[in-house]
Amino acid sequence: MRTEIRRSTWVKPLLSVFGGTAERSYVDIKGDEIHVRFGWLFDERIPLSRVTSVERARWPLLGGLGWRTNFVDTVAVVGSYDDVVRIRLAPALPMRVLLRVPAETLYVSVEDPDAFVAEVRRRIASRVS
Repeated sequence: MRTEIRRSTWVKPLLSVFGGTAERSYVDIKGDEIHVRFGWLFDERIPLSRVTSVERARWPLLGGLGWRTNFVDTVAVVGSYDDVVRIRLAPALPMRVLLRVPAETLYVSVEDPDAFVAEVRRRIASRVS
Protein backbone atom coordinates (compact mmCIF):
# COMPACT_ATOMS: atom_id res chain seq x y z
CA MET A 1 0.00 0.00 0.00
CA ARG A 2 1.34 3.38 -0.98
CA THR A 3 -0.09 6.75 0.00
CA GLU A 4 1.16 10.28 -0.47
CA ILE A 5 2.19 12.39 2.46
CA ARG A 6 -0.61 14.92 2.82
CA ARG A 7 0.67 18.42 2.05
CA SER A 8 -1.53 21.46 2.53
CA THR A 9 -1.84 23.60 -0.58
CA TRP A 10 -0.42 26.72 1.07
CA VAL A 11 2.79 24.96 2.19
CA LYS A 12 3.53 23.00 -1.02
CA PRO A 13 5.75 25.71 -2.59
CA LEU A 14 8.02 25.82 0.48
CA LEU A 15 8.17 22.02 0.79
CA SER A 16 9.02 21.74 -2.92
CA VAL A 17 12.20 23.77 -2.36
CA PHE A 18 13.44 20.83 -0.27
CA GLY A 19 12.14 18.18 -2.66
CA GLY A 20 8.82 17.73 -0.86
CA THR A 21 6.93 17.12 -4.10
CA ALA A 22 4.17 14.54 -4.64
CA GLU A 23 6.67 12.19 -6.32
CA ARG A 24 9.09 12.37 -3.38
CA SER A 25 6.60 12.49 -0.49
CA TYR A 26 5.03 9.14 0.29
CA VAL A 27 4.62 6.26 2.70
CA ASP A 28 4.86 2.79 1.19
CA ILE A 29 4.12 -0.42 3.08
CA LYS A 30 5.88 -3.27 1.32
CA GLY A 31 6.76 -6.66 2.68
CA ASP A 32 8.00 -6.31 6.25
CA GLU A 33 8.69 -2.58 6.26
CA ILE A 34 7.27 0.90 6.00
CA HIS A 35 9.22 3.18 3.68
CA VAL A 36 8.75 6.87 4.49
CA ARG A 37 10.17 9.43 2.10
CA PHE A 38 9.68 13.16 2.35
CA GLY A 39 11.72 15.08 -0.18
CA TRP A 40 15.51 14.95 -0.14
CA LEU A 41 15.77 15.35 3.62
CA PHE A 42 14.00 12.22 4.87
CA ASP A 43 14.18 8.65 3.56
CA GLU A 44 13.73 5.95 6.20
CA ARG A 45 12.71 2.30 6.22
CA ILE A 46 10.98 1.06 9.35
CA PRO A 47 10.76 -2.68 10.01
CA LEU A 48 7.19 -3.63 10.95
CA SER A 49 8.72 -5.71 13.74
CA ARG A 50 9.62 -2.41 15.48
CA VAL A 51 6.09 -0.96 15.28
CA THR A 52 4.24 -1.32 18.58
CA SER A 53 1.18 0.77 17.70
CA VAL A 54 -0.29 3.05 15.08
CA GLU A 55 -3.22 5.41 15.45
CA ARG A 56 -4.63 8.71 14.22
CA ALA A 57 -3.22 11.67 16.09
CA ARG A 58 -3.30 15.44 16.23
CA TRP A 59 -0.27 17.49 15.29
CA PRO A 60 -0.07 20.74 17.28
CA LEU A 61 -0.29 24.04 15.44
CA LEU A 62 2.84 25.22 17.24
CA GLY A 63 4.64 22.08 16.05
CA GLY A 64 4.96 23.54 12.56
CA LEU A 65 5.03 21.70 9.24
CA GLY A 66 7.84 19.99 7.39
CA TRP A 67 10.65 17.94 8.88
CA ARG A 68 10.42 18.18 12.67
CA THR A 69 12.08 16.64 15.72
CA ASN A 70 12.50 17.27 19.42
CA PHE A 71 16.05 15.77 19.16
CA VAL A 72 15.17 13.36 21.99
CA ASP A 73 12.68 10.70 20.87
CA THR A 74 10.20 12.10 18.33
CA VAL A 75 10.38 12.72 14.59
CA ALA A 76 7.62 14.16 12.40
CA VAL A 77 7.27 14.51 8.65
CA VAL A 78 4.08 16.48 8.32
CA GLY A 79 2.90 18.55 5.40
CA SER A 80 -0.53 19.16 6.90
CA TYR A 81 -2.16 19.51 10.29
CA ASP A 82 -4.88 17.14 9.08
CA ASP A 83 -4.80 13.36 8.72
CA VAL A 84 -1.79 12.73 10.93
CA VAL A 85 -0.90 9.28 12.26
CA ARG A 86 1.42 8.37 15.12
CA ILE A 87 3.65 5.33 14.79
CA ARG A 88 5.22 4.11 18.02
CA LEU A 89 8.43 2.12 17.82
CA ALA A 90 10.32 -0.15 20.20
CA PRO A 91 13.16 -0.21 20.53
CA ALA A 92 13.85 3.30 19.29
CA LEU A 93 14.98 3.50 15.68
CA PRO A 94 17.60 6.07 14.65
CA MET A 95 16.22 8.46 12.01
CA ARG A 96 17.97 11.35 10.31
CA VAL A 97 16.45 14.82 10.62
CA LEU A 98 19.57 16.98 10.36
CA LEU A 99 21.10 14.68 13.01
CA ARG A 100 20.34 11.08 13.92
CA VAL A 101 17.53 10.95 16.49
CA PRO A 102 16.59 7.74 18.36
CA ALA A 103 12.91 7.90 17.39
CA GLU A 104 10.38 6.18 19.61
CA THR A 105 7.55 8.04 17.86
CA LEU A 106 7.08 9.06 14.24
CA TYR A 107 4.27 11.39 13.17
CA VAL A 108 3.36 11.50 9.50
CA SER A 109 0.49 13.16 7.61
CA VAL A 110 -1.00 10.82 5.01
CA GLU A 111 -3.71 11.09 2.36
CA ASP A 112 -5.78 8.18 3.71
CA PRO A 113 -5.04 7.78 7.43
CA ASP A 114 -7.78 5.24 8.15
CA ALA A 115 -6.61 2.89 5.39
CA PHE A 116 -2.99 3.35 6.46
CA VAL A 117 -3.71 2.57 10.12
CA ALA A 118 -5.82 -0.46 9.15
CA GLU A 119 -3.11 -1.83 6.85
CA VAL A 120 -0.31 -1.45 9.40
CA ARG A 121 -2.46 -3.06 12.10
CA ARG A 122 -3.38 -5.91 9.74
CA ARG A 123 0.27 -6.58 8.96
CA ILE A 124 1.27 -6.42 12.62
CA ALA A 125 -1.52 -8.86 13.53
CA SER A 126 -0.54 -11.28 10.76
CA ARG A 127 3.06 -11.15 11.97
CA VAL A 128 1.96 -12.11 15.50
CA SER A 129 -0.40 -14.90 14.35
